[in-house]
Amino acid sequence: MCEVGCCWRRRRKMSVDPELAGVQVEEVTAAGAVQLGEGPHWIDSEQALYWVDLLAGVLHRLHPASGKHTSTTPPSKKSLGFVVPVFRHPHLFVVGLGLDVALLRWDGETQCAIERVLGSVHATPGSLRFNDGKADPQGRLWAGTMSTAIDKGVDPQPEIGSLYSLEESGVKKHVDYVGISNGLAWRDAIMYYIDSSAGRVDAFDLEPASGQLSGRRCVFDLQKNGVPGVPDGMTIDSVGNLWIACFDGAQVICVDPERGALLRRIPIPAKQVTSVCWGGRLLDELFVTTAAVKAETGKVAAGRLYRVTGLGANGLLNDQVHLPLHQ
Repeated sequence: MCEVGCCWRRRRKMSVDPELAGVQVEEVTAAGAVQLGEGPHWIDSEQALYWVDLLAGVLHRLHPASGKHTSTTPPSKKSLGFVVPVFRHPHLFVVGLGLDVALLRWDGETQCAIERVLGSVHATPGSLRFNDGKADPQGRLWAGTMSTAIDKGVDPQPEIGSLYSLEESGVKKHVDYVGISNGLAWRDAIMYYIDSSAGRVDAFDLEPASGQLSGRRCVFDLQKNGVPGVPDGMTIDSVGNLWIACFDGAQVICVDPERGALLRRIPIPAKQVTSVCWGGRLLDELFVTTAAVKAETGKVAAGRLYRVTGLGANGLLNDQVHLPLHQ
């Protein structure tokens, strides 16, 4: 465990591009490397970052001010697709365990416990798993599935995943024919969504009360804009720009979804950039997760957690799940 004050090192100042003047990318050494870092979520009341090592099924927590890093492994021995805290219930999280959406209790120190399963996707065991998931501004959880073949180094079955929401009756399917369900973000009555296999960011009109989606359209296509890699996780800033992790692209990009314009590119030392999340006291620090699953031998940057500062942008508080816990 890292002692206080040694949380950051390998600072890289981006000064070649004038737009990157003052931007620093720092490796969070306290966290170490993981197989497949995903799902970062900042809990403002704790000033702490949570994220998962998806394939290893490990949940991580970092308190940046002290440099303290802890982790735990749920007893299910399944993949851990996402972690989202429950509103007004400290130490309770909704997580994706294999094909289950479950309620998990963890105080950030001791061993965690699975309280109960809240909903499940019915499929052949081992064929699908939950991937990315987040809560919308109404506190409704959204999460998508994907083929597990890619986890074994095999080309996945195309478009067998789906996008779901968590309702009182269990999981509800909204979108079919998904390849790799990934990034989610919201602004007003718009939901932004990434199916990595499609190589683009789409937008839906969202009816807040019912959660119904309509009017799907593309707002940014990576290949058409000359961006290498595929879109993975994403977040949104206070003025509505999207910050998108580029898997196999070694960068995070900033996009204006209303104009379909590429605004900025932030190089990251690891090639497989998986997700992003705003954090810090002013929500002006961008935390970036990466993966080591496809890394070249000797690439020590792979699978590390990074913090990017000096961007001149601020994020929004992460939404939490509003859950009827009496059920």
